[in-house]
Amino acid sequence: MIKFSFLVTFFALLLGHNSFSQNQAPTISAQGNQMYCADAPMPIVTSVSITDPDATDTTLDVVYVQISEGYTSGQDQLMLTGIHPTITASWSVNQGKLELLGPATFNEFATAIQDVVFQSTQASLSTDKAFSINIGNANYLPSTGHYYFYVSDIGVSWTDAKIAAEGQSYYGLQGYLATLTSPEEGQLAGEQSPGTGWIGANDAETEGTWKWVTGPEAGTVFWIGQSNGTAQNGEYSYWNTGEPNNCCNGEDYAHITDPSIGLPGTWNDLPNDSGTTDPNDPYYPKGYIVEFGGMPGDPVINLSASTKIIAAKISELNEVESCGGNLIDLSLTTNTDTVLWYDSETSTTPIHTGFDYQVYLNASTTFWVLPSSNGCVSGERTPITATIKEQPQANDISIIQCDETGLTDGLTVFNINSYFEDITAGITQDRVINYFLESTLSTQIDGDAYNNISNPQTIYAQVVNAVSGCYK
Repeated sequence: MIKFSFLVTFFALLLGHNSFSQNQAPTISAQGNQMYCADAPMPIVTSVSITDPDATDTTLDVVYVQISEGYTSGQDQLMLTGIHPTITASWSVNQGKLELLGPATFNEFATAIQDVVFQSTQASLSTDKAFSINIGNANYLPSTGHYYFYVSDIGVSWTDAKIAAEGQSYYGLQGYLATLTSPEEGQLAGEQSPGTGWIGANDAETEGTWKWVTGPEAGTVFWIGQSNGTAQNGEYSYWNTGEPNNCCNGEDYAHITDPSIGLPGTWNDLPNDSGTTDPNDPYYPKGYIVEFGGMPGDPVINLSASTKIIAAKISELNEVESCGGNLIDLSLTTNTDTVLWYDSETSTTPIHTGFDYQVYLNASTTFWVLPSSNGCVSGERTPITATIKEQPQANDISIIQCDETGLTDGLTVFNINSYFEDITAGITQDRVINYFLESTLSTQIDGDAYNNISNPQTIYAQVVNAVSGCYK
């Protein structure tokens, strides 16, 4: 049986939706995908427009702006700046949502949305931040195009929650118990929802075979087994530690875990009626999550717009090893307009700008790079190192002069290696010496003995570090 508390909630929800169903719903559009810059709070849009197709509505009661993907609780925040006499702002840390409360006109809300800024304690973002701007009362996820609504209903069973969810519509979209098939969906509808509750999965048909039984994903198996089971066909799941466990038999229904007994947004399995009658028990159901979107016959609605702040990313970092005195070519690949190069992590003036940096070096050197767009000079820098390998020791000797002294009958045998033993006396470094007839080092000769010295002869020596391969 559907409980009275649910009926009140459901009636209020339908009343809110029906107030728009008598005419065409308002629409919203927004632009503003931007690269992240940590030097100041960033507006989440560059432009926004709210209109009503049949011109019957000119005001709204509330607009929600939410960090719908990539939200980091405690570090990310949305704020309303400027002066807006008809609008009050309220930030929810748990949901990553900014409520703009009216009533106010479309234009007043549009102006306020343009003054909403994002800020974070993170110098550099590890992931993109997606924002949904909702003129309805449901959460919106840009990656699915679906809407999500948490219904508080203390003590509701899973089967009653399923019936109730399927009896709801959102501006013509068919409702169903939520099917959370990606980390983004799991975070928005699970971790960022205001309470724990039922979702649209069970293993009631075959114990240990968990599948979605609601919405467009109905029939999709995503998990087989208990807590030591396996995901199926790459499907997403987010079970709490030790779940599912069917601990008391008949725990066949999926439920968002109470945060007091697990990580926010994780799942556990419960009996249809939860197995407890104590409202203070963390396993006692508090409600359910309804999802709207993706069902056959659903209309196209534009109650939400989305924008994104994009994290600067280095996809390839090309460091170099080379011998000293050579031209070093360091480079990196990023998703930004350019790269700023610094000689230290804290220096304030770039020494170079561009995706690659060519420089002559005689010693190993670390530079610090900052991917940058639109003139941004703030953010976390990444080290990139040019490693200069060890040069050989050669006592600055590169040429041997031999004359006719000691020649017999125009022929002598000259032991070059013996001669170099004197030249390189005291050198302990592993090294190889190569000998050539030309300064271009094109004709190498035998280092053990060079025959037929009948005229004054110049021999060129190349000393090579046997470890690094560098030479003089």
